[in-house]
Amino acid sequence: MKKFYSAYLLTFSIFIGSAAAQTEVLFNVPIGITPALSTAGLFIAYEQGYFRAQGINLIMNHVPRAGAQMIPFLASGQLLVGCGNLNAGLYNAIANDIPIKVVADKGTVTPNHGYLALLVRKAHVDSGRYKTLGDLKGMTIALTARGVSQEIVLEKYLHQAQLNLSDVRLINLSWGDMNVALANGAIDATIQVEPLVAKAVENGIAVRVKGDDEVYPNQQSAVIMYSPVFINKHPEMAKRFMVAYVKGMRDYNDAFENNINKETIIHILMKHTKVKDRATYDKVANVGLNPDAMLNIETMRADAQWLYQKRYIKNPADVDNIAELRFINYARKVLGPYTPNKAFANVNP
Repeated sequence: MKKFYSAYLLTFSIFIGSAAAQTEVLFNVPIGITPALSTAGLFIAYEQGYFRAQGINLIMNHVPRAGAQMIPFLASGQLLVGCGNLNAGLYNAIANDIPIKVVADKGTVTPNHGYLALLVRKAHVDSGRYKTLGDLKGMTIALTARGVSQEIVLEKYLHQAQLNLSDVRLINLSWGDMNVALANGAIDATIQVEPLVAKAVENGIAVRVKGDDEVYPNQQSAVIMYSPVFINKHPEMAKRFMVAYVKGMRDYNDAFENNINKETIIHILMKHTKVKDRATYDKVANVGLNPDAMLNIETMRADAQWLYQKRYIKNPADVDNIAELRFINYARKVLGPYTPNKAFANVNP
């Protein structure tokens, strides 16, 4: 019995040693995310195993109000990566010598990609309270925060009717709370993000007036941000992260721009966004996600100037220094030029 027990221990020790040798050692990357369709590149890269293939364990932390709430956590390194809309908090943090960098696209309202849209409560349309943009005057309108990219485009909607931001009442709500507020009458209108735009229309609580691409085409609305801790202490992992992310962005373009492997990608998005109904995804406006994750620097400059003029930031922002393109360029070098993945060309005829 003693001899058998010794042999068992030896065999067990060999098994444990072999298993340990095969265990992956992954680098933890905590990231702040929002469950919006514009986060598709990250969700896809995660589910397709692209981060794991780069040696990264992505730890997703849901932050309700997009980029603004992530800034202090990026500054401290509690989050190594953040994603959300461009906002004054980012530029103010940088002005206070916290070198957060904008490193990649996470949503651009390119023409025919109005994934952000102005919604008006359907009851107002049915009653005749709302007929044209001029009828926004006096309404309560929700944004994720003040001093964000959506406030800039809201002003453009209002200017089309010779109105100003002072002509409406602005309140802050998370993306997820906006449709609830439309349904219960707490707000009159909002700029909402897909797939929640399509869901609001489908549920009969709002009417989609216009996509943001119709009033401010090519606005760089949302971005990926790196903490200075990630850049300075873990530069190799920061490069690897971008390789995985760009692969996810390309998969999104394969699916929604070229109808390649679309069902797989839709089911990934159903898992990670608040909209679980498959049929809704046939009604959403496609997100403008650059397949190389390239940023639109021109609109970033214009929006930073707007924030300065509105006194959301104290000093003009040096966007050319804030936008750090070397990680995108590294990923493009590793992956080569984007071409649709023909291996899946017949998956969704």
